[in-house]
Amino acid sequence: MSGEDIELDPTVRYWVHIRDIERAEQELRIHGEVGEYTLCGRRAWSQQMVLSEITLLWNRYSAAISGTHTAETLGDPPSPAASSVDGRAERPNLAPLHEALLRCGSDGWRPLTSIRVGIMECIAFAEIAFD
Repeated sequence: MSGEDIELDPTVRYWVHIRDIERAEQELRIHGEVGEYTLCGRRAWSQQMVLSEITLLWNRYSAAISGTHTAETLGDPPSPAASSVDGRAERPNLAPLHEALLRCGSDGWRPLTSIRVGIMECIAFAEIAFD
């Protein structure tokens, strides 16, 4: 996408990692919690926020591969997740899922895998798959 003009979708998304979904599903199944639950991440992400995060991580990855790290690529810029989103999508109601997981004895719905980790895994997989 480098150098291309792209039209950003104004819709926000509530991304969640597949491992968090699997962990919740397993917990519910083990404890016999049967039902239909809506599941999503807790933070809203605009397309621009996701692209900013991908750019940051791609630059770090590229610098690591080429051995050209700088203070900028090694720095810890604030994640876009720290900012709020003027979103156009209301987050689905997570209360039923959270309560079901509490009944299972867990801490409820608490996604543990950050979007940053998910993006880094996608970059690593893409490099392996396309080499």
